[in-house]
Amino acid sequence: MQLTKEQRKFIVEKYFQAKSFHQVIQSFQEPFSERQSPTKMTIWKNGTRYRTEGTRLNLNKGRSGRRRTERSEENVRIVQGALTEYPKIWARKSGLDVTKSTFNRIITLDLKWHTYKMHVRNKLLDNDLPRRLNFSQSFLQRNVRFVDDIVVGDEAAFHLNGKENNHNVRTYAPKNQPPNFNFGVGISGEKVSVWMRLCGNGHVISPYFYNNNLNGVEYLDLINNRIVPRL
Repeated sequence: MQLTKEQRKFIVEKYFQAKSFHQVIQSFQEPFSERQSPTKMTIWKNGTRYRTEGTRLNLNKGRSGRRRTERSEENVRIVQGALTEYPKIWARKSGLDVTKSTFNRIITLDLKWHTYKMHVRNKLLDNDLPRRLNFSQSFLQRNVRFVDDIVVGDEAAFHLNGKENNHNVRTYAPKNQPPNFNFGVGISGEKVSVWMRLCGNGHVISPYFYNNNLNGVEYLDLINNRIVPRL
């Protein structure tokens, strides 16, 4: 946070009066208690500027910081064209003649784009939609207290075949304009599945571990021999 004109004036006047960094630092807190006292370097720079330039004002205002060389208009056009053609491009492997940091600054500061995470969802088969519809209709016809007896749960799979983690996959798009970024994946591959359920009465059924996915026979055995006896 830059110093105000009044704060710069106080520092310069106090510095030339006292000729002491320590006294300037101590006295600064009296009129400007909400602001941290300036450092010795800040005091020295303001005093030197007044001697050489004859002003207390910040001469770097409006042109301070590093020169904008890498984020040129040409590089902005190159990055925007690359993202328009292939929005899944990586900053490290973009193939463009810009550094990773410049690539990210152009996207954030110039293009105002945002990274979106890829979502993984189960692949739906042709007969899944009518089955879901039939279940929903039968569910609506049941007694409302039926919900209290439902056992809700899910299973998590730990893949053993090096399946890519979707947390590492990103795509770029303008902010507040999320793209349709997803893909269907079949339920296959070597993995260990962890099954766990929560009953309507708040009771938690301990997790069970299985190799690969639970098939129909194992699921039926799990329900009849492990879940029902514990309800």
